[in-house]
Amino acid sequence: MTTARPIYSFPEPEKTSAWKPEERGEPRIELRDPELDAAIKRTKLIKERMSPPGALRLPEKLEAARLKHGIPDGFFRVAAGFDRIFVFPIDPFDADEKMPNSFLYRPELTKQKDLQEGYRGVLISAGLTAMDRLMSHGYELGDVVMTNKNVPFARRMELIEGKPMFVLVMRDGDLAGNETLQADILAGKRRVADLGGPSGYQHQIATVNPDDTLTVEKKQSVYVQDCW
Repeated sequence: MTTARPIYSFPEPEKTSAWKPEERGEPRIELRDPELDAAIKRTKLIKERMSPPGALRLPEKLEAARLKHGIPDGFFRVAAGFDRIFVFPIDPFDADEKMPNSFLYRPELTKQKDLQEGYRGVLISAGLTAMDRLMSHGYELGDVVMTNKNVPFARRMELIEGKPMFVLVMRDGDLAGNETLQADILAGKRRVADLGGPSGYQHQIATVNPDDTLTVEKKQSVYVQDCW
């Protein structure tokens, strides 16, 4: 009696060559991402319009934001006056781990739409009236802030490869929130303290010192429009 042997099916071996494509006279195919190439080129042009660290004599937090988000020198040619503030719009979906080499690597159409809505940006300048109000509520130049949608006026400050870069002009009361301040509160660096005593409430932003004591900042009321 003959025992049937199992039949195994082996894959056809792939036919390869020890010769590289260029050695065989074939053109080498290089795959490139045109959007990434354009972003890298644009980032290079922006960096060329930025002064070295410390050259503009900006506050420490604003200087760090300038270098991180790629803010050209043209945005610092004019100081905001009175109760006006200038906000440099940034990508609302900014994620450092996804964009290690460029602050601009997003599809152009969606990026422009998000920036024009202007609801997230870096506070880069404030008039004296605005500065008093903002600092008394824990806001500083260089903070990442949230604005009320469709409030700002856009002013062109730079032109890169024919494409304008805008600053958002608004009043201090048009700000709706502060990402940087909230991050400091969550990290335990700052705190909302009630200094009103037993007779009432008076909440202020306070800096937490190493010995757990508080340094309280002066406070003014933010101007609120009549229509709100």
